[in-house]
Amino acid sequence: MSVPEFTSISEAVSHLNATGPDSKSNYTIYGLTISAASFQAQIDHANKYLYSIVPSLSDLTDPRYVCAQLAALDLACLGVLVTVVGGSLIGAYDYALGDMHVQRAGPYATAIKIAIEGYRQSMIGNLVNVSSVVKLAHSSRRIPHDSGPELEP
Repeated sequence: MSVPEFTSISEAVSHLNATGPDSKSNYTIYGLTISAASFQAQIDHANKYLYSIVPSLSDLTDPRYVCAQLAALDLACLGVLVTVVGGSLIGAYDYALGDMHVQRAGPYATAIKIAIEGYRQSMIGNLVNVSSVVKLAHSSRRIPHDSGPELEP
């Protein structure tokens, strides 16, 4: 069984603005490191997940294919970010030296939380696009697309 490559590690590295791999095969995202093996595991998981939803999808001209690629990239980026932060969103950047306390978690945690939520929302929209087309392909010529969350003024 060959699982299609909807996304790749190089695409996710670029999308996350990660650096690496370094001499120890680690990537760096938001100043946090993740091994190349862990990074690749998230890519593999995303590809397998999308394949499990649409196992017959192999035609590059199929309108679902681009949605599947985007959903896989979002899922991979989401998995990488969740893996790389581990438990570091709470307190990992805060430290004290005597009476001096340094708190750096705020900006880092906020940026990572915003990125995670953005990838989650984007993935949901792309999965809706993939699955909607699957359900409606036989009954309609119209291809529904979720435009994602609307921005509030």
